[in-house]
Amino acid sequence: MRKHHSALGGVALALALALTGCGGDDNEPTVQETPSQSPSPTTPAASPTPKTDEEKAAAQLTAYLDVRDDFYRQATIDFKRLNKVATGSEFLNVQQHVSAIERSGGKVTGEYVHTLGEPRDRGAYILIIDCEDRSGVERTNKAGQLVPEPTGPDGKPVPNPLPIEYTLVKEKGRWLVSEQNGLLEESC
Repeated sequence: MRKHHSALGGVALALALALTGCGGDDNEPTVQETPSQSPSPTTPAASPTPKTDEEKAAAQLTAYLDVRDDFYRQATIDFKRLNKVATGSEFLNVQQHVSAIERSGGKVTGEYVHTLGEPRDRGAYILIIDCEDRSGVERTNKAGQLVPEPTGPDGKPVPNPLPIEYTLVKEKGRWLVSEQNGLLEESC
């Protein structure tokens, strides 16, 4: 497993949930990397070109997390960028969370750390589990006060780090993140 530092991912999501009073066990995205991926998607020249579907899906998940984190930090969406990395319910999920952050006037700062597991090819889709660590992320409300850690449906705090399972599907020859599920009962 390799680590990927991604600013604001799950923390922004948790902030959005805390600020809007929403919750659920599938509100935190996950990321997985393969051994051939570089730790920073901002240096594509340093990483070999992905060849297998699993490598391509893992690279796409890394790109998705970078895009998502940018959106959370900026509390705005560039749909051209989002269309390149997400589809289905995850496409809508990002929009909802960014909207919640923007409406609340809160801020998400800091950096998420993503440790990606091995991609699992399921035929029609690929699953990747990310161990998302939010300890370096700070969420504040409109008044600048720290927002409490999010809670799951059982009222208990969402574990940190949290394993998040991502589903990627192939559309028009490109892997896209379509769903995510926070695995509240599991640990990293």
